Amino acid sequence: MPRAVGQALVAPVAPRTHVALVHLVLDLASACLLSTPILFLAVLSVVTLPFIPVSVICFLCLLVAARLVGHIERFRLAAVPGVLITNPHRPLDGPWARRGFGRLRSAATWKEIGYHLVHLPKAVVFVAVALGTWALGLALATLPLYVGRVPAGRATVLWWDIEPGAEAAVACAVGVGLLLTAPWVTRGLSRLTVGMAEGLLGGGEAEVLRERVGDLEASRAGVVDAAEAERRRIERDLHDGAQQRLVALAMSLGLAREKLDHDPAAARALIDEAHREAKNALVELRDLARGLHPPVLTDRGLTAAVAGLASRAPLPVEVDVRVERRCPPSIEGIAYFVISESLTNVARHSGALRARVLVVDTGLALVVEVSDDGVGGAHTERGSGLRGLADRVAAVDGSFRVASPTGGPTSVRAELPLPAAPDAGPTPPAAPTPGEGP
Repeated sequence: MPRAVGQALVAPVAPRTHVALVHLVLDLASACLLSTPILFLAVLSVVTLPFIPVSVICFLCLLVAARLVGHIERFRLAAVPGVLITNPHRPLDGPWARRGFGRLRSAATWKEIGYHLVHLPKAVVFVAVALGTWALGLALATLPLYVGRVPAGRATVLWWDIEPGAEAAVACAVGVGLLLTAPWVTRGLSRLTVGMAEGLLGGGEAEVLRERVGDLEASRAGVVDAAEAERRRIERDLHDGAQQRLVALAMSLGLAREKLDHDPAAARALIDEAHREAKNALVELRDLARGLHPPVLTDRGLTAAVAGLASRAPLPVEVDVRVERRCPPSIEGIAYFVISESLTNVARHSGALRARVLVVDTGLALVVEVSDDGVGGAHTERGSGLRGLADRVAAVDGSFRVASPTGGPTSVRAELPLPAAPDAGPTPPAAPTPGEGP
């Protein structure tokens, strides 16, 4: 009990109370400055409905303004009350029309607009209640000091006519009670403001978990499909390549054995042919094993493996690897395959004259970017190779983006999460933005 009394007495001057009061005042200023134009655009969109083109333009401006102000509000809430609200807008792929319809179907977009529509009236009411409680409490608590000196000889507070003496003492007690209550009212209103912002500007815990489960299901299905496609590729390569060469090798050796006694020259020619087939089969098996997991990646790390890929490419490749530590094997393997598949696509489809590979360890992620000066037009939905890479990256909660406008250049960028280094040292240079050409 004494502790609760102490907290109640200290609450009017506690820093937490001051932060809550500043938050409410800034919330009103933000509503007047930022949410009022959005409210005006919403009214204008409805009023101009008979003029469809004007209404559509106003509505598009409303969507853009609501998105921009939502980012500003999340930043303000993180700066003043220290509340971090995650951005509920998910990155969308595909043409701009598909992304636009995706935004319209998103609940986050409409909740964000709803927040701005109620922001101003809510802020006015909350500030009026909070400041009114403080002002009324201060006026009543100090009433005995001035009630006898007013010209009328009494004070009127709201509907209460207060005479000097006992009534003034009662008013003072009520004022002290209001001053002790005002901090909790201010904190409560501040918390309600933050809660409304978390519910309308954030994704919400249940929604975040639901999206997370959906992402995990999609990434799991993608990994299964990628593994199945890889298995079929290995079977096809073994059947059409090494197996056929081994069959031809066996047939050549069988014929050579039959001709060895009566036609040594023909047998020698068949043995030479079998020797060539054996070497070709070894090369194909070696290439197949390298496609599964190159030994140089395990033995010497990503830098040597990327240099080997660049040396085997049929066009000049500039390599820039800024990695000082060994990454987890799964991350190194995915990074290697992103580079390998991207360089293969560059050689086969892009018509590029040169390419560039950039690998940067930012401390929190391994950024891999392969760019070229080709004709462009690459997309994850148009090629199974890029789609398989996107599935591989998604399996480790990474991000995968392809920037390839028609006419080029093309940039394939993957960001793979890394565990924190035990001794990070100096901050590595920042990775370039997607789409930076060689």
